[in-house]
Amino acid sequence: GDQLGPIRSNIPFSSELALGPDLRSPSHLVIDFGDDELTQGRPHPMIDPSLRLERIAMEGDDPSCGVLLLDLILGLGSHPDPAGELAEAIASARAAAAAAGRQLPVVVSLIGVESDPQVLSRCASALQACGASVFVSNAQATRHALSLIYAASAGEDASS
Repeated sequence: GDQLGPIRSNIPFSSELALGPDLRSPSHLVIDFGDDELTQGRPHPMIDPSLRLERIAMEGDDPSCGVLLLDLILGLGSHPDPAGELAEAIASARAAAAAAGRQLPVVVSLIGVESDPQVLSRCASALQACGASVFVSNAQATRHALSLIYAASAGEDASS
């Protein structure tokens, strides 16, 4: 927020930054798909990522989306192949953006360890294969996403 300005969210730091029920905003935004309001009557997105996958598809079609910053948490009780489904969604969103003549950089914070049932290195490889930049910390991923936003605003190639 200090570097980007106001960030709207379904879990905002202040009420004036709250997203409406459509979870849309022309500004920077953060959506927590694991928030209680979005998980009522459905499994947490670590188990059923369908809401997030639908939103990724929407962002691929949205010309105002400059960078997607995602997290993927591995471990017991999580989806057995979260990177596979996420990689498919990322590839589709990037293809939709490319068909519209734009790039859609995707940055993923991959949280887990090699001994997780989903296997950290296998997940990282699947995500990198679809064009995502993968980091093993939220801070690193966020810094990289910021650098892509700054590069795009300066007119540089955001994919480098």
